[in-house]
Amino acid sequence: MNGKFKLSRIATFLAGCSLLVGCGSDNAADTPSKESYAYSKLSVCIDADLDGYCGELEQKVTKFARTSDNNQAPYLINDSGYFLTAPASANVVNPFTTLIQNEVLFNPLVAGDTKQAQLHLQTVFGNKYGIDFNQLTSMHGPKKETEMLLASFRHALSLSGGSSYLKISAAVDKMISEKSFDIITSLSQSDLDTSYVNLSNRYLLSGSYPFSSLFMPNSITMNEGTGTLLALLNGGQLLQINTASGTYSSFSPTVTTQPEQKSAGVASLKSSFDSHHDDDDDDDDHHGGGGIVLPAQKPSILTHATQGKDNREAFLLYQPSIVGDSSISNTCNASGSNGIFLTEIGKNSKASALTSSTKIDSFGGASGGTPPVILPPIIETPTTPVSSAACRNNHIRGLTPIYMKNLIAAVFTNGSSQSTELQLLSSTTLVPLGKRYPLSSMRPLVVLNKSQSQLLVAESNNTQAVILDSDTLTPRKSINKNNIQFAVFANNDRELIISDGSRTLSWFDLSNATSPAATLEMNGNVLRLASDPSGQLSAVQTANHIYLIDNQTRRIIKSEPYSKSFIYGMSMLSDKIIISRSGAIDYIQFGNLVGSSIKIGYQLINKELVNKWASASNNSFNSTTLGYLLQSVGEKSAVSQEFNNIDLEWLPANANTASDVKAVMISGYYRNERVSLYKNL
Repeated sequence: MNGKFKLSRIATFLAGCSLLVGCGSDNAADTPSKESYAYSKLSVCIDADLDGYCGELEQKVTKFARTSDNNQAPYLINDSGYFLTAPASANVVNPFTTLIQNEVLFNPLVAGDTKQAQLHLQTVFGNKYGIDFNQLTSMHGPKKETEMLLASFRHALSLSGGSSYLKISAAVDKMISEKSFDIITSLSQSDLDTSYVNLSNRYLLSGSYPFSSLFMPNSITMNEGTGTLLALLNGGQLLQINTASGTYSSFSPTVTTQPEQKSAGVASLKSSFDSHHDDDDDDDDHHGGGGIVLPAQKPSILTHATQGKDNREAFLLYQPSIVGDSSISNTCNASGSNGIFLTEIGKNSKASALTSSTKIDSFGGASGGTPPVILPPIIETPTTPVSSAACRNNHIRGLTPIYMKNLIAAVFTNGSSQSTELQLLSSTTLVPLGKRYPLSSMRPLVVLNKSQSQLLVAESNNTQAVILDSDTLTPRKSINKNNIQFAVFANNDRELIISDGSRTLSWFDLSNATSPAATLEMNGNVLRLASDPSGQLSAVQTANHIYLIDNQTRRIIKSEPYSKSFIYGMSMLSDKIIISRSGAIDYIQFGNLVGSSIKIGYQLINKELVNKWASASNNSFNSTTLGYLLQSVGEKSAVSQEFNNIDLEWLPANANTASDVKAVMISGYYRNERVSLYKNL
């Protein structure tokens, strides 16, 4: 009977309206109304950093086009008193998808799987309310239950402290415990305060995603708003990586053939060849067609790729090869195969498999006798990527997207460091805007502040750095510091953290930048520096450690041993440090470590922790508690005691060393029931 009832209610929704918002029916209790579904008219974003807010750099959604979760970030409505979420595979955001997404994030028993979350919720609530959670990711639910959930969510959001995600989680825990959507009278502040472990900024969780083809890339860039890393591999292939999950796609830019162009490099090479190999007898054919033919040369080389405002586009920078067109211009030209191209990622491109091997062709001449003639190389027909906009110029050396203002700051060298300048372009049309700032070097350090209102430009060792207005490139102030190797903005853009590559970090107050306001000595020379999108935290890499630093107190919060080699770059998101190196992307998570003790315990236990424990103690791999393990590896008691009731059983049972351990059984309480989780190591 309940099954028939569920189908009849869904059929009423589908038959009664072409749009699922604002539909009416004779049965007002069961069908949509404008008041019940007012949230559906609010803006939706993809919450890439899981901070519960639609940041300026996070993608706004006009249609639901993602076909699967694939560990992707959830949809979010956070507006007008509503806080609603949905998994990536959903076609709508409503209170029921919020229940599903909560289980994906916080319920360790569903292991992040949307289908398992729907099944679990269906078991608890399906028969009671006559609803089908498999349908509710594509349509709005019945009015009565919708309003009941919205009221409970509003009550949860009124509690003090904690993120909105955590408040919703407290509400869902109570709903499942009481098997009711109405928990307004039963959910209290103590439910939020005592039910969760929060290790954010108290623990560093290390992990790694292997990428065998990540070897000596030409460029690596990170979009903080999407958490997506874009690597340009040395073969010209693009690798786009979701740093939250390690999922990736790889492809080559789609190109189109350009009209034949004269190349100054080719003309010079051919002239040189003719002058050295022509003789008075015109006997060029005496070699019988022999000689060494050099490999075909590309006139343009893809040297840099930067992620666009969202994951669907990228800015590609092409520069002339030794045989390419090197004619000089200080603006965007009507034709040419070099410059900046705005392209849709993966559009009409051919996907190709990643490989860790590189084939190198070698050439050798015969020993003795007359040296063979080296014939001029064949020049390939110029091509450019399929693009929606382009700034064609042979001498652009770098670019900095200013996403919030739809601008790009590009370095035009004009063929010489003496005429180098920074220019502003529209990021949508790549048209020059007539805003320029003269430079004295061809490769300046350009750093954008967090609000994207200003740019730091640092050049040679003997030149003071300058702060420019990002809208006009007008100088605003100078920084009394030279030889700047690394710099990041911090503390609501009021301060600048600078490193000259020594052990010292310097904080400069931008209201009085004549001398450092504070300094901090590290245990070794600073190799890399990054700050999170808020500017409240920063990360420092030295030869042996990674440090998490509180920029307000200018103190080290936590450190983690780290001595990997062949590192290409380091960036920082709101919850993790991302390090790209040969063969892998490493992450060190410091945020979003919130939830039940068994859920967080499941996150913490990995092979690295097992190895630490084996090194720090002489204990055999008998059953133990996570609290004891964390205490043994040096964690503070305030952290370790949170897990005294989480039991660990190493598998196989006869494991004697860390290398023997292949898995672990983790047991503890979740929602007042004893549960066990199996994890491969």
